[in-house]
Amino acid sequence: MTGIGINEILLVLIILGATILPFWLGLRLRKTRPDVLWIGIVLTMLFGPLGQVYVEGWIPWFLILLGVCIAAQQLLPPEAAMLIMIVSSPLVLFFRMRR
Repeated sequence: MTGIGINEILLVLIILGATILPFWLGLRLRKTRPDVLWIGIVLTMLFGPLGQVYVEGWIPWFLILLGVCIAAQQLLPPEAAMLIMIVSSPLVLFFRMRR
């Protein structure tokens, strides 16, 4: 037996879908509906830092926000960390799109 069953296969598919969907959706919407503020805000609220894909030059902002989310989880109480993780990405995208 290899130890790989239906549960492991489903888990791999869910993880792949959770990482590929935000990239695909962000890139697709960037081409079809560029620079629409509410679309960017909704993407960042749904996918967190991965929603930054919607705007050009997203890689450094994704890495910065990912670091902020990880640091918040490690250093702050759970309620404050959740608030920072929910609010930080939409705020950054808002200010990026308003420049």
